[in-house]
Parts: sequence; structure tokens; C-alpha cells
Amino acid sequence: MSRRISSTTTKTERRPRSRKSGAAASMEYRKLFRYYEQQTFLPTYANLADDAALARYVHGREMLFSDKLFLPPRIFRDASMVEFGPDSGENALVFARWGARTTLVEPNERAHKYIRAYFERFGLSESLRDIVAADVEAFAAREHASRVLAEFVDAEGFIYTIQPADLWLGAFAQLLRPGGFAIVSYYEKDAGFFEIALKAIYAAAKTISGRDPVDTAWALYETKWNSIPHTRSFESWVMDVMENPFVRLKYFLDADALCNAAQRFGFSLYSSWPVYRAPLEIYWHKRVLPAEERRRRHSAHLARSHLSFMAGEELYLVGGLEQVDAANRAIAAAAQAMDQTVESPTASSIKLSLAAVEAVKAAVQTTSVLARNEQAPRNYIAVLEALKAALTALLNGDFVVLCRMMRESQALVEHWGTPTHFAVFRRQY
Repeated sequence: MSRRISSTTTKTERRPRSRKSGAAASMEYRKLFRYYEQQTFLPTYANLADDAALARYVHGREMLFSDKLFLPPRIFRDASMVEFGPDSGENALVFARWGARTTLVEPNERAHKYIRAYFERFGLSESLRDIVAADVEAFAAREHASRVLAEFVDAEGFIYTIQPADLWLGAFAQLLRPGGFAIVSYYEKDAGFFEIALKAIYAAAKTISGRDPVDTAWALYETKWNSIPHTRSFESWVMDVMENPFVRLKYFLDADALCNAAQRFGFSLYSSWPVYRAPLEIYWHKRVLPAEERRRRHSAHLARSHLSFMAGEELYLVGGLEQVDAANRAIAAAAQAMDQTVESPTASSIKLSLAAVEAVKAAVQTTSVLARNEQAPRNYIAVLEALKAALTALLNGDFVVLCRMMRESQALVEHWGTPTHFAVFRRQY
């Protein structure tokens, strides 16, 4: 039986045992690892059982690091590395395979046994210098006193939750030798729009489904989940994204603001995915641009990239500045409205999200864009239309129709966006 979305804030009728979700959870967990400590899962555990499984995992990481981040595996040979938040240690295994000597800083002590088991299973224990139960700030303060500097610092997937970014950028600056690299991945605020949209649909659907959260998510996203391969369980994804109180817009980082902050701490942008560097630059190779000028050029490029980030493919804004600014305001407003639906899945918040999505659709239709695929604008409009239809089903309190749409809409099943960005910063000499 379907239930109407209330015009006021509602609460989920049933929740997983021993778990907290929604806005209340964000009040209780000051750091992401505290949230994970209360769960029965490790968020990235892939259960790599043999050399073949590890080889496949290593290959995927090599393609990312070599082709997109311009860090070939040989650069890690005999390098000292500090990895923050390795969770169960799959990425750490890859760095060890490449020859790095790793110190792993994982505050969730439940993960330590998985890490040690992995390194023993694959004969890499000698590459593991230490596992430290500490957070970023505490470890950096301890190591700074010893003055032992690393060549690489890696922090993937969680670092955006440490606010403000100055905290961890300052810690990385303390830990890295001049010329050393800081590698981070994070949720970017515009790129995370569709992830927030999926979360908003889920948050509102819980109020009308009459099912527990994981069953509600499965009814919504089974087809979508099965459309791509995964190395973790569906329930892990639900708790790591849909229920995670830190997967919220207020924690997501703006790419341009992050690059500005990094420069203040003595870092220069080395590489990123998607590309943050101004892509059309051409000048004499012996000319050296001042850091401020490089940053200005990259910033102008990023201002035209918001729609590309949001859509997850090339929709580069090439119109006049007023047109670009108007499109960017619509994108920001849509993310804010959708995040408000996560916070308070009411009829009024869903209506605001509907209006905001319509405004983005109008911007896509009227703003000049450069796209590799000439069908890209039309394809993204189809995603936005499908998203509006899903929000309308929620507004009508029709869970059956909503689930059917989430199963049958090719636009919603195939679209994932690119919420996670990678950036590599180099500490200046």
C-alpha cells in the first residue's frame, strides 16, 4: 500500500537493527570512522581471495594512476608512503605490489586484522611498515615531531569529511618532503548531484514504502545495481552511501576552492580526474607562468566545467560569462534543493527539487555547450526528465510506480554521474 508524502517532516517507520540513519545520525557522528565503527561492515572490503583477483584489482588501479593521474607504478618503487583511511587495505596492497613502503593510518581498529591478513596472504608483509590507529590530525602531529618525511600521502574516499580542508592540507604539508605528492579522492559538490538525487529518492521512498531501509533500496535500485559489476555487497553500498550521514552536500568539496586552498599550503596541482588544468593553453615552452596566473587560468576552466561535472560527461559551457554564471547558479540551486529533500523528505521539499531540476533542464537547453558526443545534451535532458518523473511519483505517494520507473527507465538505470574526483597535489620545493 502506498502512503502520501507528508507536507511536514516524517520519520522512517522501520530501520535496520542497531543502526541509525538520516539527519539524527549526522548529529551523532563527528567523524566518518565513528560511523563505520558502529556498523557491521567495512565499506570497501572486496575479499580478494587469490592472485588472479588481486591482479584484476591492480590492473584497474594502474589504468587510473598511469592514464589519468600520470603517476606510473614505477614511481612508487621504494618510496615511503602514508595512506590514510585504507579501510580493509585493497589499495594499500596495490601500492605495496608497486614497491612502496607503506604506513597505514586506520582509526577503525576492526579493519586492522583484514589488512594484516591481506598482506600475509599475498606475501607483502615486509612492505607494511606499520598500522596506526589514529586520525589524520593526530598522526600528523606525532610524525611532525619526528621530522621523518614521506614521498607520498594517499587519502581516498573519506578525506572530504574532515572540515575545513585546511586541516588535512596542513597535515599533508607537515608529512610530505618537498616535491612529494598528495593523492586524494573526494565527493565534488556538482559531480555529486546524482548521488544526492538517488539518496533523496531513497529518503522519501522510506516514508511511503512500509519496508525496512535495505529492502526499500533494493526495490528501487536492484536493476541499477545489477547493471554494473561490483566488488562489495549491496547492503554495504546502502550503508556507505544511502544511510551515511556524511554523504551530504555540506561536506562535498568545490574543485576550484580546493585548488585555491592547496596553493595556500604550498601545493601545486599536478594532475586530476576530471581534468582541472586549463585544457587549451598554448605558449612558449620556456615561459614559466606565475603560480597566481596558472591558478587563474585553471579557475576559469573550472567555472565552465560545472555542467560537465554534474552530467558526468563533456558538456563544457562555452557561452558568455553571464550565460555561464546563470547555468552555474541553476546547478548549485538544484544540488541544494535535492539535499534538502534528503534532510526533510516532505511534499514541499520535493516540489522545490522538481522546480530546481526543471531550471537545470532549461539551462542545458539554452546554454551553449561543447560536447564530444553531439547527443550528450539531449541524453542529459532525458536523465533530468526521468528524475522529474520519479520525484512526481514520490509526490503522489506511489511507491509501486516509483519502483517500476527505477527499473524500466533506461536513463535512470544507466546514469551514475561521476561523484568522485581525484586530485594529485605536489608540495613545492
